[in-house]
Amino acid sequence: MNMDFELITTLFRTSIRMATPILLASLGGALTFHAGIINVAMEGLMLISAFFSVVFSFLTGSALLGIVAGIIASILVSLLYSVFVSFLKANNFAIGFAINILVSSLTLFLMRIMFQGKNAFNSPNIASIMELKIRTGNYFLDNYIFNFSILTYLSIFIVFLLAFMVYKTSFGLRLRVCGEMPEALKAAGIKVGFVQLWASVLCGALCGLAGAQLSLYNVRMFSRDMTGGRGFVALAAILISGGKPKRILFISLLFGVFDALSVKLQSEKIAPQFALMLPYVMSVVVLLLFHMKSRRRLDSA
Repeated sequence: MNMDFELITTLFRTSIRMATPILLASLGGALTFHAGIINVAMEGLMLISAFFSVVFSFLTGSALLGIVAGIIASILVSLLYSVFVSFLKANNFAIGFAINILVSSLTLFLMRIMFQGKNAFNSPNIASIMELKIRTGNYFLDNYIFNFSILTYLSIFIVFLLAFMVYKTSFGLRLRVCGEMPEALKAAGIKVGFVQLWASVLCGALCGLAGAQLSLYNVRMFSRDMTGGRGFVALAAILISGGKPKRILFISLLFGVFDALSVKLQSEKIAPQFALMLPYVMSVVVLLLFHMKSRRRLDSA
């Protein structure tokens, strides 16, 4: 009985850890989604942040400076994406995939220069993100409420902050009108491109936090293409939720559970390839079910 309870606790904590970067990236992508851009560059934004977070954390011995460096790098790449999509009117899918390929190659190139030809870098000098360390002596509180990464608690706060900002503020109204009726925004004298630019900046910042969480807390290292498709999982969460922050929270937790199960299955006598593909297979299944449900609604209407 105790072993079963310990297993549940381990799966829960692993689920939260795995869900946090997906949640942060999804919240960022939701902003550009409302602004009329389906952001497929989130994979690259997370990866560039993960790289620079590790580099600056290693060089300075400060996780905070690592996070800041990751956020700045992610914002800069997000601005590049926005310039092409919002102002030069390039295809967002083509530019998004180009950004992902560029970042994948760039981080590998820089890592091999900086760390002597390695495809992965790990060091005890990499400062990890702090946990909210509170020991109450109560098993439930200590394992289910406290002692997670500070970015986990920040991500939950951001969920409610964005829910308020998108649906209760003038900026949120402009953001939604930008995506739904850009002509009305133009008629009001507001430039659509600049609204999308601000959405991209915020998306870059949140994807920066996601990358930092991944490389400075989940694994405390950087390896080639370590995001492993999480940017596309985040995109699936956005499409399924319709960009609604509170729905994104629950969908991200669901994907976190799939990730945690894949980690657990890798320790069992199951082919590791099957365990690794489980979260992505489930993402496709959930997206397919959502599409079928949407089609039924349209047909009944």
